Order: sequence, then structure tokens, then C-alpha cells
Amino acid sequence: MTDVVAIDVGGTRLKATVVTDGRVGDVVSRSTAGLHGGELTALLNATVAELARTRLVGGVGVAVPGIVDHGRVVSLPGKFDGLVGRDLAADVAAAVDVPVVVVNDAIAAGVGEAISGAGAGHRRVVVMTIGTGIGTAVVEDGCPLGFGPWGGGLMGGQIPIAPGDAGPVDTSGQRGTIEALCAAERLVDAARANGCGVEDVPNLLARWQAGDSGARSAVSAYRVFLERALVALVQAHTPSIVVVGGGPVSTSSDWLLAGMSDAIARRLWWGQECAVVPAALGDAAALVGVAALVEQQPRR
Repeated sequence: MTDVVAIDVGGTRLKATVVTDGRVGDVVSRSTAGLHGGELTALLNATVAELARTRLVGGVGVAVPGIVDHGRVVSLPGKFDGLVGRDLAADVAAAVDVPVVVVNDAIAAGVGEAISGAGAGHRRVVVMTIGTGIGTAVVEDGCPLGFGPWGGGLMGGQIPIAPGDAGPVDTSGQRGTIEALCAAERLVDAARANGCGVEDVPNLLARWQAGDSGARSAVSAYRVFLERALVALVQAHTPSIVVVGGGPVSTSSDWLLAGMSDAIARRLWWGQECAVVPAALGDAAALVGVAALVEQQPRR
């Protein structure tokens, strides 16, 4: 058996565990809010030391919300001042004598869902995560498709699906993109535009489940752009399955994904088939995925 320390770094908290042959152990959580790059590195090293104290680990995997090139964070808008430019893999490796892999969190989650979650058994899988932004990953035979900082289908959220002259912007400042129009906050915007005053997505879901007409109209409006996004990703990457995750979907998949496979099928090439399904692993996806990427290093 191989033990891998797996860490999923978020803007407010990190989750960490030991993954043994794809099985997630007990998960610990630590606050990351307001940390500088050096402080985050120190927290990562302390967390690794804590989890490795009573076992012999074969590697460490760290998933972060940014663009990563060979373990170095090259872009991380609005989070962890001082982390961009740091060789995070080298920083962690200096404190532990095992291989260290640092990857984007959407790529890690995509690998997790593809090998052990809703995409298991499919050769090519696209994973779309709906949250503050949109995370995308393309995984083939258990590995991210392509190499380098832009590999793995990472930039799928920046695909334009509407005119770019109006509307909200994505994390790169562009309008009309999948991320600009399908981020979770767009559900709240649509609800308010339809006279349904909600504070957040869980509140909207509760109203939708209760049959509120404004909530129902909001979800229908949002699904128009979600369908366009999914069609664009399927046409670009020709997977046999698209896995959609994130808080809104994990909470209740039927409100966003019901009938979506059939809707997508009507806009694909003759004979092309692709199912759209909800994610299965929840918060564990990135932990499972980054551990798998550590073990895949000879393949990559």
C-alpha cells in the first residue's frame, strides 16, 4: 500500500488527509484566511509533518486554486499575497524527503472524479466545477489531457458563449464566457432579476424545492447558459461523459442537470454521445485526484 499526504488549499481553509491506494483517511481542516505566501508554506509543512508523523508516506500532493507550472504558482488572482512566483513544490519538498506535486485544484478534482467518482470507467472525461468561478478539467485514461501550466483543459471557463459587450466578468476580466455566465453567483443574480430575493445559492435551492415561481424562472434562465457551456466543452473535447460538481450541484443535482443529457444530445454531431451527470466525490475529489497525480509521476 502507498500512503500519500493530500492537501486541498482553499481561500479560507485547507483540507488534508492521507490517501492510501485511493482511499481517503480522516480529514483535518486548517484556516488559511489572510495568510501570506510564506505563512501558507509554513502551514503546509506543519500539516505534512503532522500527518506523516506516524507513518511512512511515499509522496505529498497539494492542490491550489491557481495556475501552476512545474510546482511554481504563476497566477493566483486575489488570493495569498506573496505566493505567486514561489516554487511551492520545492518549499514543501525541503521539509519532507519525498516527491511533492503541486497542481491546480480543478485539475486535481477532475482526476479524482475521473478515476474514482462519477467518471470512472470512461476513457475521456470532462469535469466542470461550479463555484465562485468555473473550474474545468479534461482527463484521459486517468491523466490530465496535455502538459504544462495550460494543460488539462484548465481554461475551459474562459470559452466565450455569448457576446462580450455586456454582463458580468470572469476572473480574467472577460465578458460572455462560461465563467462569467455560469459561476454560482449568476444563480443568485437570476433569482433577484425574477423577483426572488435570496441571499445565496442554498437559499435559492430551498425556494426552488418549495415551488417558488421566481426561483423556478431563475433556474430556467441559468440553465440556458449552462447548456451552452456544456455543449461548448463537449464539442471541444469529445468526452463520453461530463461530470458537473460544486456546491449547487452536489446539494441537489436535479435542479440544474435534469434532462441536460438529452438537451446536449440535440446539439451534438450525428452519432456523438455524451452523458451529463453530477459529481460523486464532493470535497474528497481533489484529495483523491492529487494523490493519484503523485503516483502517476513516472507516467507524466
